[in-house]
Amino acid sequence: MADSTIYDTTAPSEGSLALAHQRIIRVKQAGVFINITGDVNNLALNPSPITVQREVYGTKGRTSQDIIGYNYAPTFNVELVRDPVTKQFVAAQAWAKDLVNAAFSEGAANKREFQLFTDALDEDMPVLEGTFSVAYSEANTGYADKGVVTFTLANDGVVEQIPSPLAGTGAPILESASPSGQTVGDLIVVRGYKLGSTVSATIDGQTVAELRVVDDYTVVLLIPATVSGSAPIVVTNSVGASNSLPYTAA
Repeated sequence: MADSTIYDTTAPSEGSLALAHQRIIRVKQAGVFINITGDVNNLALNPSPITVQREVYGTKGRTSQDIIGYNYAPTFNVELVRDPVTKQFVAAQAWAKDLVNAAFSEGAANKREFQLFTDALDEDMPVLEGTFSVAYSEANTGYADKGVVTFTLANDGVVEQIPSPLAGTGAPILESASPSGQTVGDLIVVRGYKLGSTVSATIDGQTVAELRVVDDYTVVLLIPATVSGSAPIVVTNSVGASNSLPYTAA
């Protein structure tokens, strides 16, 4: 199961009406990627294809285009919040001030490193990382009751897919065991995550002699001898041991 810490700790700056959502963007500040999604709305990747010409074989004289990758021009809106005492943007939005300054700079000073999460809660969804140039514009003109700006990024070189920072330790996470009330010699179905590489299991501390891995989410266990009453289940895969799942045997 994904480690949802990044999403769970996402929060808007005080005074902002922006809402965090399940697409995340992080920017590198002082050598560390920080999550800026709490003050971001309308995040869109805006991919455009990178193509090369090719001949359509069997159709003489006609050409086509082969898509070999994508460029990205993410856009997102930020509601800027001003500190009523200092009259500056709130400290939590220091990253926004940095991006504004980057947008009005040239060359390397115009670029920042970003990570783009297509889903903030599922470690199997792609996470992209790369260097992007930064552009700035006002999101609203004329009379407005809040200051919203739009940042537009354009990738500078290759945007790579990286291992998801959402990934947990890789040890199993157990969620359920059924049917309840089984006894010695009966089979129980244990469901959870990261079960595809299961190597062993215990029920009430006793080693399970027979187990069968169904898929990454399911394993079937044979209840060992002398197990009765409260009999917590622990499953171990190639990474480590799972949480202890409560179970009551007959």
